[in-house]
Amino acid sequence: MALHVYGVAAASAQLPGSLRGRQEAPVRLVVHRDLAAVVSDIDAEARVRGDDLLAHARVLESLVEGSTVLPMRFGVIVETDEEVALNILEAGEGGLTAMLDSFDGLVQLTVKAYHDQHRALKHLLRERPELRELRDQAAAGPPSYHSQLRLGEAVALGLDVLASDDATMLYEQLIGLAERIALGDVTAKNQVLDAALLVQRGARARTDEGIARLGRALPDRLRLRYIGPLPPYSFVDGELAGQAIWA
Repeated sequence: MALHVYGVAAASAQLPGSLRGRQEAPVRLVVHRDLAAVVSDIDAEARVRGDDLLAHARVLESLVEGSTVLPMRFGVIVETDEEVALNILEAGEGGLTAMLDSFDGLVQLTVKAYHDQHRALKHLLRERPELRELRDQAAAGPPSYHSQLRLGEAVALGLDVLASDDATMLYEQLIGLAERIALGDVTAKNQVLDAALLVQRGARARTDEGIARLGRALPDRLRLRYIGPLPPYSFVDGELAGQAIWA
């Protein structure tokens, strides 16, 4: 047997009694002075499954409802409690304690925004007469590779500019709803924004209401996905850049 490590919290952190992690094992704390590692026992030889990744995230998201936790990347495996105490908690005690203090009472809420491509294109054609002209020219004559290419390039550029403008608009609307905002890379199809909001746990209702108002006021080409509360994934990464165990 070995230990899967989910993250680090204060020694005073309270675990939900029924919380289970990978391989359905009970989650427990390994305490060292004022710090605790959140762990569960696992069979390290067992094949990693999708359920293991989900269990890792579920444990962290359950903890963040009532405790501050510094999340680790999936796959940190340690042999014994003593190794956890020595190599993780004692070795990083100063920095971990400072980070727990800096994130005390804070949770991450994530806002992702996407374009409805059809509606975004309709908006673009409505606002850009030169694109309508290119479209009409391409439709008027016999099919032409060059006319189709010009139209496709112009539309793609226009959609990129619209996505950038919409991302800026959304960011400005979100600024007042968070202590800090971290912008992630936009990688999904039609995605406009990936923003992590660092929010006081007690202020979540205000942020929830603000996001709901924003969603109602957006043009129909935009849709939001709102996720959380989460551990401060996007902010821990910045604090401990280059240290691979941290999420």
